[in-house]
Amino acid sequence: MKPITVPLLIAVAFVVLASVDCRKSKSRLTNLKCTSYDESYSKFKKCKLNVLGRGIIAGDVYISLLKLPINNIHINWSIWRRYNTYQPFLYNTSCNLCELLKNVEKKITFESMVLKAIQSRSNLNHTCPVNHNIIVDNLVFEDGFLKTLPLPQGEYKLQLRFGTNKVWKLMVEITFQRDE
Repeated sequence: MKPITVPLLIAVAFVVLASVDCRKSKSRLTNLKCTSYDESYSKFKKCKLNVLGRGIIAGDVYISLLKLPINNIHINWSIWRRYNTYQPFLYNTSCNLCELLKNVEKKITFESMVLKAIQSRSNLNHTCPVNHNIIVDNLVFEDGFLKTLPLPQGEYKLQLRFGTNKVWKLMVEITFQRDE
């Protein structure tokens, strides 16, 4: 039996390290789009993606709210999957965000999963009234967000529309890639 040489060990170590995927997650944000329907109500000061590291993309959103306090917030949640174009997929519903914020820990729903992920990196961690600007800082899409809602491999768009008094005021579209 021949002894293993140092160059052989270095070559084997290099091959093993080169084959390891350095990303923590197999999912990543690919685009972020923010739209304000009423500039007298809200403005987006920041809406962009940042590269934090190799394959790690984070989203930053800063919403300046101009008519405070806000006691009545409705949200429409929808998820779309891209085939040739984005098609409705799995979920489209509206709810009272103030009620959801009161009970977010008690529910296991699509809305609560998304809201918990957003709350982990934002100042939206209390119930209504909202009397400050909304800041989401370095939100990274992680596989753990999908632990109770597994999605197959593909490209998805999460569309969040916010409104008060039954009038849509702003929209945030988050596009992400899910790899298996």
